[in-house]
Amino acid sequence: MGALVAKLAFLPPPPSYDAEWKEIIWIKTQRGQRIPLVYVPWPGSKLTILFSHANAEDLGLIFHHLKTLSEVLHVNVVGYDYTGYGHASGTPSELDCYADIAAVFAYLLQEKNILPSQVVLYGRSIGSGPSCELASRVEVGGLILQSAFTSCIRVAYDVKYTAFDAFCNLRKMPKIKCPGGRTGMHDNTWNEMSGSSRLRRPFWVKGAAHNDIEITYFTVRSTCYTVVDPNPVFAERWQLLD
Repeated sequence: MGALVAKLAFLPPPPSYDAEWKEIIWIKTQRGQRIPLVYVPWPGSKLTILFSHANAEDLGLIFHHLKTLSEVLHVNVVGYDYTGYGHASGTPSELDCYADIAAVFAYLLQEKNILPSQVVLYGRSIGSGPSCELASRVEVGGLILQSAFTSCIRVAYDVKYTAFDAFCNLRKMPKIKCPGGRTGMHDNTWNEMSGSSRLRRPFWVKGAAHNDIEITYFTVRSTCYTVVDPNPVFAERWQLLD
C-alpha cells in the first residue's frame, strides 16, 4: 500500500526542456536509472545547495530558480530530476527518489570534491522526502524544508500512524543531526516535526500558500530570510536580497 500511496503522490509534468540541453549532466543511480542534473557554480564558494524540487516541476521549470539561489546567496547550487521526471528514465517511486538524491550527493563528493559538511539539502514540497531521508543517514551541513509535510497520508488525514504510508519525514526527525530551517509550514506540521533539536522555528511568509512562497515574499518585502549557521564552515550570513 505504501507503494500505491507514493505512486499517487507523483505528478510529473511533460518535459519542459530538450534532452540535449547543454546544461545537463547525466548520472546513474544505484537502482539503475539515468537521471539529469544541473550544476550552477559560484566562483570561490565552498557551500553547495542540493535542491530537490516539488511535485509538478522538472529541471527546465526550476532552472531560473536555481540560478537565482546561486546569484543571491553566492553559493553553488545543484538541481536534479527524479526518476520518471523530465527526461529521466524509469517510473517515479519513493525508493527511486531516495536513490536519486543519493546519486547526486555522490556526484558532488566524487566529482566536485565537496565535503558532506559543505552540502545543504533544500527540499521543496515532495522534495522534503528525499532531503529528510538523506539527512537522516548522513550528517550534512544543513537542511532546509519548504512547504514540507510529515508524510503523504498525513497531507490528507489527521492520523498518528499508518502502516501503508510514504515519505514518512516525521519518523526521520530524531535521526537528523544537522542544523535545519523550515519555511511555509502549518503550526501542527512544525510541532510534529520538532523531534530534532537542531531544527529551528519556521520562517512564516504571511499570505503565501503552498506553491508561491518566494513570489509572495519578494512581492511584499525587499529582504528575504537570513540563515545563520553555527557550523564554522558556514560562519557567514546568507541573505536573500532582491
